[in-house]
Amino acid sequence: MVHAYVFIITSKAREQEVAETIGELQMVKNTHIVTGDIDVVAFIEAPDLSALWDTVNHIQTLPAVTRTTTSLVVEPV
Repeated sequence: MVHAYVFIITSKAREQEVAETIGELQMVKNTHIVTGDIDVVAFIEAPDLSALWDTVNHIQTLPAVTRTTTSLVVEPV
C-alpha cells in the first residue's frame, strides 16, 4: 500500500468544489480545505505507485486545479 498527501492550489473560491469532487475518488481517503498558500489537502491510499499517480493525474486535470504538490509517506507511524 502506498500513501501520499496531495497539496492542491485551486482557482479563486473553488476549493469547496475541488474538495468535494476529489473526495469522491476511490483512493482519496480524506480531503481538507485549509488556510495559507494551499487550498486543499488530500490523503490518498493506493495499492501501488501506478494507481497513486493515476489518481494524482486525475486531480491535476480538474479545471479548477492550478497546481499540486505530492508528498509520499515514507514511514507511517
